[in-house]
Amino acid sequence: MQWVYEPSVDHVLDVAENIREADELEVHLSHQMAGREAVIESWAYSDIVRGMITDDGVACGLCGVVGQRIWMLGTDRLTESRRARWQLCVEGRKWVDETIKELNAPLFNQVYSKNTESIKWLKYLGFTVERPRPIGPSAALFCDFWRSN
Repeated sequence: MQWVYEPSVDHVLDVAENIREADELEVHLSHQMAGREAVIESWAYSDIVRGMITDDGVACGLCGVVGQRIWMLGTDRLTESRRARWQLCVEGRKWVDETIKELNAPLFNQVYSKNTESIKWLKYLGFTVERPRPIGPSAALFCDFWRSN
């Protein structure tokens, strides 16, 4: 996996058209929004945004920060193999560390409580993940997560 510092519109649309089912469900429950719309809006409104591509050059994810709210949306290719998951953990940790330093502020958001893969990943990245509580119009259970220096 490689990081893209200025993802193109094509990169964004590739991720938007192939968003993973878990991300599609999470944005629907939290924001009553389609995954495609969430990818495009997250990219457009972010203060910091990065793309991820597979080792063979395929767009597989986007991440960013709006204010201090960190986010990531991806395709199934993002975590398709053990190597991809390892790269996401190692490179993701570096990116979060750099972003906290750049902003000089904590990062936070919410994660759907049934999205156990994302929760494990967030904990690896050093985030504190709180107990679930109802969020949004669906009142689905989400966990607040946060990390500071």
